[in-house]
Amino acid sequence: MTTLIFPSALEESARYADAARESGMRTIGASSLDVDPNAARFNVWARLPFINDPGFFDALERLVEEHRIDSLYTPHAPTFHLLERALPQRLPHLRLVGDGPFNRQMRKVRAHLDDAIHHRATVDAFAGRAAQFPIPVLAGLLAQVDLLYGECSKQKILALCGIFSDAPRGDVVEIGCLYGKSAYVLNRLAAHFHIGATLAVDAWNLGLSVQYDAPVNIQEASGGWDWEIVYQGFLVNMAGCSAPPFNYLRATSARAHGIYQTSRSVTSDEFDTTTYTGDISVLHIDGNHDESAVEADFQLWSPHLVAGGWIVFDDYHWPHGDGPRVVADRALQHYGSRISRHFVGGGALFMNVRG
Repeated sequence: MTTLIFPSALEESARYADAARESGMRTIGASSLDVDPNAARFNVWARLPFINDPGFFDALERLVEEHRIDSLYTPHAPTFHLLERALPQRLPHLRLVGDGPFNRQMRKVRAHLDDAIHHRATVDAFAGRAAQFPIPVLAGLLAQVDLLYGECSKQKILALCGIFSDAPRGDVVEIGCLYGKSAYVLNRLAAHFHIGATLAVDAWNLGLSVQYDAPVNIQEASGGWDWEIVYQGFLVNMAGCSAPPFNYLRATSARAHGIYQTSRSVTSDEFDTTTYTGDISVLHIDGNHDESAVEADFQLWSPHLVAGGWIVFDDYHWPHGDGPRVVADRALQHYGSRISRHFVGGGALFMNVRG
């Protein structure tokens, strides 16, 4: 099967060509430029006139016949609009792929909005009240988070939306970030609800990432990452979509806590200088899951929790170990009657602590 991708100079065309090749399809790229930066990404590249050129369809017919092209893909809206009307008469056997960029993009927007409408009741359930979460904000959050790698489930994201809707003012701190999926969610919610500055903490270090309480295959999984690339991936993601005030510390939890406790200020090349209050509104504990590591994170950071603040223990239900659950259960006992609400959402334990 051979498909023509036109105009091939667009980045979406090149991405489509890569995917088509992986599925065994022969790709012909064509554009109206003398020099196409994507030409090498196709099996064959050819030049076609611009679509308003009188000779466009004659040239297209010759190209289709020469390469026995079955289908044509275009991400360019005016080109699709023209071909949708003209191909049935000029080239009736050439199949136009998809329903075009107009409908494709509008369908995406409708799907994102429908997804948010469908899940707003879940946000309200986690909030314990009608949170009045704006549909476009929830839709945008869920759409963006799908682009980021990570194991932060949709259910957990909806639970975070619920608790942020009435979280007190203060800093938002995450221990353990990987590529920044949950850091993005925490930061976006903190910015939307004007909660406070976000601080992401991770050493991005192989030796510190190994979870020795877990089975051997889980321990070995950490070695599959190039942790320098993971760190750079975090920066790419957060530089692209974070909202100030935001910053991070590439450090152990203990070292980061020392900086947080003493200086109240973090500076990085990517996010400049961010000032923190030293009082935590939402604490997300998602670092090393060994019981001793989770306990250390809890003991270091929880004393900074403000009245009415939230602690989230990730992977409370975790099939590879009990560290998060054991420490979280101890925390519930520790706070006792000061716990106003607690629940499990997306496998994480959420607890709200009174003053």
